[in-house]
Amino acid sequence: MNATNKNKRIELLKKTITMFFPDGANIKQKGLGTLEVTFSKQNYPALGVNLECFENPKLNSSDQIKSFLSDNLKIKNKVIRKDELFKLNYEIKVDDEKLVIWKVLHYLKPRSFRILRFSLTWPNTNEAEKAVKPILKNIPNIIEKVQFSLSRTVYDDLASIEYKLNSARCESKNFWEVFKLIIPTKWLIEYSVDGSFAKVYMNSKKSLHFLIERFDININQPAENIDKLVENLIEEITKEVSLTEAKLKKSEDNNYLFYFLAIEKDLKNINKIIQNKIWYRIKVLEKKILIFSAVFELSSSIELENKLYLEKLDQIIGASEILA
Repeated sequence: MNATNKNKRIELLKKTITMFFPDGANIKQKGLGTLEVTFSKQNYPALGVNLECFENPKLNSSDQIKSFLSDNLKIKNKVIRKDELFKLNYEIKVDDEKLVIWKVLHYLKPRSFRILRFSLTWPNTNEAEKAVKPILKNIPNIIEKVQFSLSRTVYDDLASIEYKLNSARCESKNFWEVFKLIIPTKWLIEYSVDGSFAKVYMNSKKSLHFLIERFDININQPAENIDKLVENLIEEITKEVSLTEAKLKKSEDNNYLFYFLAIEKDLKNINKIIQNKIWYRIKVLEKKILIFSAVFELSSSIELENKLYLEKLDQIIGASEILA
């Protein structure tokens, strides 16, 4: 867990923020940067707390920050600024409920941000109003004591990676003149000496890469049932693989995409589990089956980093083409 609960001092995302809650608060971590806080034995109403790091060089004016914090809603309340902190709170009525939202935006030069959100919902009844009144009174005190790290944390670095992946300029690459991928221009491609496979490095440190390999299967005569042919082929390829989250997709012109997560023990360290995301792009021609595999090892010790690159690869390989 990335939260510690000692004397109601809470740290989230490796000390990106530190918060202090009343002694009587009940605090549960619901996600990586998400808490649920209640202030009574009934555990209701619950205060939602969420912290997110992101990078946005275009968020550089008071109007843009106000629009961002208000989610483009027409909010009369003013954004309060103190140094590099921007605060806004507002209330919304949804059907028979009330929702109050507090947001604190922390700017970390040159273009990193941390957004801390608090939200509280309760029924629009007199009884609920009485229960929520002391909580509403206390939340500004909690927000006032929030401490943001003045140094970059690993989650700021991950936010930077996410921004660069989403905004990267891409170009089309044809591997072996047959397999088309659209990848960021800064990714480095290295072919093996015999040209049978290629490594694509996704960062400047070359610590993360995926492997692409091509192999063809000749068929003596056109298959009567191509779907069945591909299913049998997949069974043969994966018969000794422990896999999860397997999916097979078919598009036009007998073009298939099969992907899954493979799990195996490290032969050098029996206590270590290796996870690989594997994709097979398959196309059945009249006398040949073209197969391109892509393998990405989830090798980062930071789960979120693996997830960011995995999401990008899912997009890239999902849009790949076999030019035949």
